[in-house]
Amino acid sequence: MTNAPRMLTSEGVGASHGTITIYSAPKPVLRHIEWTIGNLLGIPISLNWKVHRLSPSTMWSELHWNGTYGIASQIASELKGWHYLKFEIYESAKNGSDGSLYMYTPELGMFFSHVGPHGDVMINENQIQTIIRENVSEVDVIEKLERAIGKPWDDALEPFRRSHNELAEESVRLSV
Repeated sequence: MTNAPRMLTSEGVGASHGTITIYSAPKPVLRHIEWTIGNLLGIPISLNWKVHRLSPSTMWSELHWNGTYGIASQIASELKGWHYLKFEIYESAKNGSDGSLYMYTPELGMFFSHVGPHGDVMINENQIQTIIRENVSEVDVIEKLERAIGKPWDDALEPFRRSHNELAEESVRLSV
């Protein structure tokens, strides 16, 4: 194993798809969010906003999107500018390349990771070597590895995901 980073060839630009979940957004900015995402995707969008149980003064919505490969990073960059949003953006893996995962909370900031074709967060060997080299105790290494895979962001967003899933299940039960 060499310490020199290995470079992979890029796949280029092409069609991609993914999911944007906005877990928490104040009502006054909802149309601005739609306009921003639609502008980046190149199509007008109108999201189905619902009041979030965990934060009744905010709204949540989800969008399944299609666009050019790499557009998720542009959307994440724009949305993080509104420091009060909580969101998650997933761009699927395509043609042998990794997908992308962006998670944002105002308290933690932005998390980014490459994601494999089965949804696994990818940590490269340079990240692991740096974490081991720069941290003296086992507790520090574990904490840094957990940050590298996004555990603090997962922990912060999980109550919102659960509430989101409960609302979806409740909606299905009511329609039956």
